[in-house]
Amino acid sequence: MRIHSDSRSGVNGSYSELTTLKKLYKRDGLLSDVAYRALRDAITRGMLDEGERLADRRIAESLELSRTPVREALQRLESEGFIRNVPRIGLVVAEVTPQDIEDIYVIRIALEGVAARLAAQHASTADIALLKQINEQIAVATRKHDLQGLQSLNKQFHEAIYEAARNPRLATLLNTMHDMVQRLRRSTLSVPQRADEALKEHEMIIEAIQARDPERAEALAREHKEKAKLVRMALYHRQAVAR
Repeated sequence: MRIHSDSRSGVNGSYSELTTLKKLYKRDGLLSDVAYRALRDAITRGMLDEGERLADRRIAESLELSRTPVREALQRLESEGFIRNVPRIGLVVAEVTPQDIEDIYVIRIALEGVAARLAAQHASTADIALLKQINEQIAVATRKHDLQGLQSLNKQFHEAIYEAARNPRLATLLNTMHDMVQRLRRSTLSVPQRADEALKEHEMIIEAIQARDPERAEALAREHKEKAKLVRMALYHRQAVAR
């Protein structure tokens, strides 16, 4: 793992944008939740680099919080794999490895399949109409090469499937997996060919849900994420070569 010195960290260093992120969340939740969400976003957005050392005192200064909620947030992030404790160095932003990608997608592929299967059994007419509406918006964003819009709409599409599955615990697990995928940073939809493929795959999943075909819906959802994993792996290796 590459370890970065924290000499540039602090209120005017790589932690400086944490103050802005904190303002987004300060009215929502406990102070430890505010610190957690700000730090998680800083990691997933690349504001804090892989291997960068994390000093709770300087983070607390940047977030204008005491060290206790910051430490609680760091413990939570460590348990979720966003950061790790390196002997004789301390906490650092965890580096993503090919094994991380494999592990995350093994779980996500299985859960997405279950969600699609349940959606085919429980989706209402309104649920199906929403899926079609979101996918139409995805088609527009794809034509415009609007990556930010695509990422947001893609998340909405999958969340609509989770809602249609009528299983809140499953939805919670899948949203956690989505957060883990965010650690991988660059979206698979940044690859134009993949964006076009994903749009067609969404259409087929919707058709299977509307046809009340649980087996086909599950198979299509799993295949959809299998393809995303392959693209993700290719992006990882491409970025590794570029470093």
